[in-house]
Amino acid sequence: MAIAAEIQNISKDFSVGDDDVRVLHSISAEIRMGELTMLVGPSGCGKTTLISIISGILSVTTGDVVLMGQPLSTLKDHEKVLFRREKIGFIFQQYNLLPALTAAENAAIPLFASGVPHHQAIQRAYKILKTIGMEAHMDKLPRQLSGGQQQRVAITRSLIHNPKLIICDEPTAALDAKTGHGVIEILREIANEKDRAVMIVTHDNRIYHFADRILEMSDGRIIGDHKPENFSHKE
Repeated sequence: MAIAAEIQNISKDFSVGDDDVRVLHSISAEIRMGELTMLVGPSGCGKTTLISIISGILSVTTGDVVLMGQPLSTLKDHEKVLFRREKIGFIFQQYNLLPALTAAENAAIPLFASGVPHHQAIQRAYKILKTIGMEAHMDKLPRQLSGGQQQRVAITRSLIHNPKLIICDEPTAALDAKTGHGVIEILREIANEKDRAVMIVTHDNRIYHFADRILEMSDGRIIGDHKPENFSHKE
């Protein structure tokens, strides 16, 4: 199975006053194409730091991350920005939609940023929004959409530039159980594509069964790589 991200013995220190505090300790793991991987663990265990390193937003203290065959350590900062824009899609708990833009326009923002003509970008947004049940809402403003509908717009925005890795930070935290399940079902379908991987950071044990793998973190370490049916929720 192809590898989307290879995490190679990474550690991360942050400076606190005159001291360096280690928040990640010698982490190694693989995120595989065609899988939905969940990263779970208590607050403060290092999940957000880890995904920030995987996506090239934070640098490592030691080790490296190889994304789609590209070691991030070999890229300069501006090259990381371009690489991230092309290869990675992000979905967050907060939808971060621009209030003056329609659903389709919000979804098309990555294409606008890449210089794709407006009409072409909007047509691409329409196509994806239609496939995830948003056909009747494509020209509505965010305030006219429910939370689940806004999250579907955010999903479309993360997909529109056809990235290979989708990183989601608590995508269901603001949603009720039924709506959250609908959103994860969409992400599950995306993860089934052999040339794409989905990684979800979550505390939501209602969705663990959608995962192919669950990476469990504690105190800056990965302490388990589980099948969901074998994972006992400990938080």
